[in-house]
Amino acid sequence: MRLIQVNGLTAAFRHPGGAFPVLRDVSFAIDRGETVCLVGESGCGKSLTALSMLRLFGRSGSSAGKPLLSGEILLDETDLLKLPEREMQAIRGRRIAMIYQEPMTSLNPVFTIGWQITEAVRLHQKQKAGEAKARALEMLRLVEIPDPEKRYHEYPHRLSGGMRQRAMIAMALCCQPDLLIADEPTTALDATIQAQILALIDKLKKSLGMAVLLITHDMGVVAEIADRVLVMYAGRIVEETTRISLLNNAFHPYTKGLLACIPGLGSRRKLLPAIEGVIPDADSYPPGCAFSPRCPVKQEACDKHVPLLTPTAYGKCACFVAGKSA
Repeated sequence: MRLIQVNGLTAAFRHPGGAFPVLRDVSFAIDRGETVCLVGESGCGKSLTALSMLRLFGRSGSSAGKPLLSGEILLDETDLLKLPEREMQAIRGRRIAMIYQEPMTSLNPVFTIGWQITEAVRLHQKQKAGEAKARALEMLRLVEIPDPEKRYHEYPHRLSGGMRQRAMIAMALCCQPDLLIADEPTTALDATIQAQILALIDKLKKSLGMAVLLITHDMGVVAEIADRVLVMYAGRIVEETTRISLLNNAFHPYTKGLLACIPGLGSRRKLLPAIEGVIPDADSYPPGCAFSPRCPVKQEACDKHVPLLTPTAYGKCACFVAGKSA
């Protein structure tokens, strides 16, 4: 069953000469109980997509503040872009929750872990102090933090990186949201803790019946946890497919380039192939396909026209060249 549908989402930032779009016509859907991975290099617009879904921006209208959003974000047929701020506050944390890359900068250093978790419970579920504390301890046990009664009274700097991220997950899930957005939740953690956090998110998704939007640039994470994958480049979705199809039948040249950068076991190659060039700045996107300056198989049409997402045998792809083979 469809949980959330994003249609034509565009996010444009103001500057003295007008406004330039960073997200451009982003469309995708997430079903209940599904794990969708949003992948791409840093600067592709992944985090901005998540922030736009929750409208988590500053009050300023400058280029450093909130963008101009257009399109639709339908949560059970309710357009989040049209909701008043007070109603949107009731959505954040209760229906849609988010965990961030670096828990040390996301947690408030002057409040205990327990206080920060119970704040969300008191705000959204209107529980009394004792009930909120019991719920917080229950969540700390659920995310497998050792000695939760002690950690409840600890400040963030007293916890390891892995335990801080578990505390962030407990805070995000304390109101049992329908959708969890995880923005590169394992980036700052070592490989062992990363595997534990991914396994924990997958376990909680199944036990709580929620959907997950996982933002990452790590194809290993995608192979581990994804049901479906969205590949983003320069503010657009360029490929949409299942995990198995992505790893075995990628169509878009950018997706193939990302997969080629993954080292293989037993490989004797000294240097991994790299995608030449860099992502263009949002205020200077090329007129055609944004990937064409870096694409090894581009054609004349790629420099002039923007390819649309079209069906393939395994999903959707926005590429003139790949479209022919599809």
